[in-house]
Amino acid sequence: MQASLDMIWAKLTHDADGRVRAALPLADHGFDVATVLERLLRAGAWDRSLTHCAGRRLTEQDRSRLVALAALHDIGKANRGFQARSDRAAPPIGHEGQVAALLMDTRLRESAGGRALHGIIRSWSAAPYMSALMAHHGRLRAEFARQQRSGNRPWQQHVRHWLAEDGQDPAASAADLVDRVRARYPLAWAEGEGLPEAPRFVALFAGLLVLADWLGSDARRFPVEGPHGTLRDSMREMAAQEAVVARGLAPIATPSGDFMAAFGFAARGVQSEAAADDLGPIALIEAETGSGKTEAALWRWLALRRRGAVDGLYFALPTRSAAVQLHGRVNRMLDRVWGAGAPEAVLAVPGYLRMGDTKGARDGARRVHWDDDTDSGRPVDARWAAEHANQYLTARVAVGTIDQALSGAIGIRHAPVRAAALARSLLVVDEVHASDAYMGGLLERLLSNHVGVGGQALLLSATLGAATRARLLKQPVPTLAEAVAQPYPALSGSAAPVRAIAAPQPDQKRVSIELVGSIDDPAAIAAQAISAARAGASVLVIRNSVAGAVAVAQTVEALAPDLAFRIDGVATVHHGRFAASDRRLLDAGVEAAFGKGRSTMGRILIGTQTLEQSLDIDADFLVTDLAPVDVLLQRIGRLHRHAGRDREAFADARAIIMRPVMRDLTPLLVAGRPSQGLGRRGPYPDIVQLEATLRVLEANPVMTIPADNRRLVEQALHPQALAAIIANADAGWHNHAAAQRGATAGDIEAARRVSLDWSVPFSDLEFPDRAEAVATRLGARDLLIDLPVPLEGPFGEPVSRIGIPAWMAGDVALDEQPSSAVRDGDGWRFRLGRRSFRYDRWGLTSAA
Repeated sequence: MQASLDMIWAKLTHDADGRVRAALPLADHGFDVATVLERLLRAGAWDRSLTHCAGRRLTEQDRSRLVALAALHDIGKANRGFQARSDRAAPPIGHEGQVAALLMDTRLRESAGGRALHGIIRSWSAAPYMSALMAHHGRLRAEFARQQRSGNRPWQQHVRHWLAEDGQDPAASAADLVDRVRARYPLAWAEGEGLPEAPRFVALFAGLLVLADWLGSDARRFPVEGPHGTLRDSMREMAAQEAVVARGLAPIATPSGDFMAAFGFAARGVQSEAAADDLGPIALIEAETGSGKTEAALWRWLALRRRGAVDGLYFALPTRSAAVQLHGRVNRMLDRVWGAGAPEAVLAVPGYLRMGDTKGARDGARRVHWDDDTDSGRPVDARWAAEHANQYLTARVAVGTIDQALSGAIGIRHAPVRAAALARSLLVVDEVHASDAYMGGLLERLLSNHVGVGGQALLLSATLGAATRARLLKQPVPTLAEAVAQPYPALSGSAAPVRAIAAPQPDQKRVSIELVGSIDDPAAIAAQAISAARAGASVLVIRNSVAGAVAVAQTVEALAPDLAFRIDGVATVHHGRFAASDRRLLDAGVEAAFGKGRSTMGRILIGTQTLEQSLDIDADFLVTDLAPVDVLLQRIGRLHRHAGRDREAFADARAIIMRPVMRDLTPLLVAGRPSQGLGRRGPYPDIVQLEATLRVLEANPVMTIPADNRRLVEQALHPQALAAIIANADAGWHNHAAAQRGATAGDIEAARRVSLDWSVPFSDLEFPDRAEAVATRLGARDLLIDLPVPLEGPFGEPVSRIGIPAWMAGDVALDEQPSSAVRDGDGWRFRLGRRSFRYDRWGLTSAA
């Protein structure tokens, strides 16, 4: 006898002995998810994107069909192999790829289930949706990929799980589910125009379906234990509405108010024009560091909200420390605009667990408890988005790193839901520059996808070259002369050429530049910093590598311990290889010692690129490694950042830029001869750019910021300027330039290969294994390890979790468990697989 559909389960709970305690029928779970999707579609947050992608407004029948598809998302669970998993000893048969057998096998196509699904495909024009529907666990299944290798039909292995046997017919059960869905949503089966077939619309549906599945699988609101059947209907409607509203997925109104009300001061400079409505879907603000671009971006978001162009905000920064610092500023703005009941911003940085002013912590079962949670066993709905990186972009407002946004544009699991969640938001990308072609290629794809689904983006930069601007905005590259002549500070966009900001020009800062050949001499660098600090300066030293920063910091501590930057009395350095708990202390310490409210003088702060971008820190004297001019201008932006401060002997801004001891950079052309991040193995491999930068610096021993910014950047980065460098150079330079062009093209192509193009059919997308390595390179896939026993951190806080960059982890398996940490001098040592690591006040390092 055919099993009743109510006996076909979708979810189970077990008792302590492993016996099944309760089962949620497949139809009930399907309707749970469908009801949540219906609420998402009607909430309005994605109306603009859905209309943009479809090329028309959705009809009631469109919505009914999308919801009916959602109700069928788990139809594959009717297969015999999956149902057998009520016995925990049974093989782990899945339910997504298995549906391909119903659609493709000759026998099963003629089964009741096969005919029911093909009827939907034909009458709704739903063929493009099948691959998206069966990707609800986050990625395209191989069984639905259009490009399957000849002779390799992965769905064939699933056929046996659908064939009738012993009076049981799983395909008939699938047909029964379709019949039940048809009875519930009759409009979906009525005559009418087919569903939108645009690939971007299908991809948006795929992401929203995952989001609906996550919410509809919340056992607190949709309990496995019941009620089931018709008794569940009224509860289901209320639970779905509550879930969508409580988790910030329904739009809220924006209170009226001017710039002063939002930020507590009058708009100036670029802030006055940031809300312009003629810039297009991608806007660009180019202005010097400290000009108020952050407030300009937030003001643009508020304006776009009032125009109905966006709902949410994702503020993407280049470093975790920058995100941590900005998070508080965004929360203060939200409080000023909305007052009581203001939305809280998620800190989208793994390991931090922060939303608004509230912090969370995980217990031994990995559940999150928030500081103000009165019931420790109940997760807080409104903070759900903060509890896992996959959920960050579902927040109404989030501040995080660029890798989280890019993770929606590369072929890793849950990319569709990340991209769909982001679609409702203004994407702000801070500190855009041209130094990394690979990241630039990924950013291009992200912007193309985001705008392609009706999204809005804003790029912020102090130092963007014309060639990079043209590429990101899809505009022609101006000549060098034209680029130099363009105004700065400036506004532009994908629908608007570069134009000067009409507001009064900002104050000018004169900076004296001294080039010193000491980049490979930490003792000489330390001596420069110590001399300035002894004279009363707050000194910032920025190095291109962690090893270089640590070497100088250790030298400073040895020679002048009273001047070293310290956390709770412990001398240290600032870079990205600290546990999140210690990074919080470091970031707070940096802000206290070098932020706007600093009171101490004569300190030396040493770090890497984590100090150059977005952090609101202010130094009297700067010592920095040579880097491309756009990067150097970012670093110089930390020098004399806040006006009106008494700097005594350092009233005139001065920066020492360290180059190799020999002015000739030719030795860097040879592989294996890097110098502190310069050369093929470092972050700045283009020696032609470095040579151009040196020439610009030598010709401009005094620069005026921001008046000279445009000219300096173009003279060192414009393609014509770089071509002039090698025009009369020897073969080694020509070979390097050719190799660099090839490497740049290769990086851009590599970015293209691992990124997802939402304009192609969903079944053509690739989710390659190598994309996980891409996520690691972005920082989105640091290997986070939980220590068996927390160690005592260098600054007195316990450290239970440490992130290990992929290049340090090497071939360590993702499920490898670390050894217990053992004392090693003033630090700790632990093993992970065959690799040893040391953690101390200088951060994480590989150990012999």
